[in-house]
Amino acid sequence: MKYKYIFGRLGKEIIKIRKEKGLSQEDLAFDSSLDRTTVAVIEEGKNNLTVKTLLKIASNLDIKLWQLFKRIDP
Repeated sequence: MKYKYIFGRLGKEIIKIRKEKGLSQEDLAFDSSLDRTTVAVIEEGKNNLTVKTLLKIASNLDIKLWQLFKRIDP
């Protein structure tokens, strides 16, 4: 299913940006008011995210949501 592919790409890109920023999963989770396990599942591409959650993550990675999607464009 194409959705799983997109979620996987999104998760990998979140990991990449998070590591570039020197953040741990715990840091990103805390700053985004999420549980660390939720961030882990998102990064594994196993979660259908809400726009609200994506906005929180993007904001705390200091990236605009559209920029995040542009980075995963196949």
